[in-house]
Amino acid sequence: MKKIFASIPSSIRPVRLIAATAFLACAGPAAAADVYGRVYDTLRGQLYPGAQVTLVAQPAQVVRCDEQAGFRFKDVPPGVYLVRLALPDSSVFTSRLLVSGRTPTTIADLDLSRINPPDEDDEY
Repeated sequence: MKKIFASIPSSIRPVRLIAATAFLACAGPAAAADVYGRVYDTLRGQLYPGAQVTLVAQPAQVVRCDEQAGFRFKDVPPGVYLVRLALPDSSVFTSRLLVSGRTPTTIADLDLSRINPPDEDDEY
């Protein structure tokens, strides 16, 4: 680390450290976010009201889609999650969800025509 700073003139070093500290302070810590989404299939032009959406977490959150196939999870901490979707016809789909925590809202639309199952060696 000393070698990196040795090449920077001493008059500039404090300014760079202050700028880096100011940037980190503005970025702030990641916070929980609300996750909103809809369940649909673009190839079939179909919405799925009544579908059950489960956020696999500790503890899990389970919601039912409203009449417009919308769902919402509240206060989801930053991280990578599995989302399980159970349709009214008993079909089950699994997908991934990334919650960055850098914004108060995460959009997680679940398009059944584009969902690929996660790899078995993925860790969540």
